[in-house]
Amino acid sequence: MKTPFKLDAHPRRPRPLSEPPAGYFDKLPMQIMARLPQAEAHAAAPGWLAWLTPALRTSLASVAVLGGFAASFFLSGPAPQAPVAATTLDAVPRTELVGYLLTSGARVENSDLAVLTAAHPNIAKGFLHASEEELTQALDDQPSEDLTYL
Repeated sequence: MKTPFKLDAHPRRPRPLSEPPAGYFDKLPMQIMARLPQAEAHAAAPGWLAWLTPALRTSLASVAVLGGFAASFFLSGPAPQAPVAATTLDAVPRTELVGYLLTSGARVENSDLAVLTAAHPNIAKGFLHASEEELTQALDDQPSEDLTYL
């Protein structure tokens, strides 16, 4: 447990005999700085740059930075265009696409086909045109042990 602190139990320091001279604390930092050894002053800017005013040097630096940015922007060339998904899919052979769909377990639903035919109306030209009897016969020929799909 901390001991209680009472301000009255501690004696005050005696006041100085005289007050400091007027302006003493105002002049003190300058006197201390005058006692320090002075470092040699080097030119902050090389030759011709020292003749320019500080505002002109700042504007020259700004122009140099902006010019470098603009040069790098224009020299980098145009951004590469991302290939369109339709053109990349057109490059894949149809047999490979069918093989992928059959082996990957991806399910193609009627909504997928509806969206596809709405986007590309001429795509149905390559589909098989089967009658309802042919489709029923093809589905009946499929072996099925689970009766829930019938």
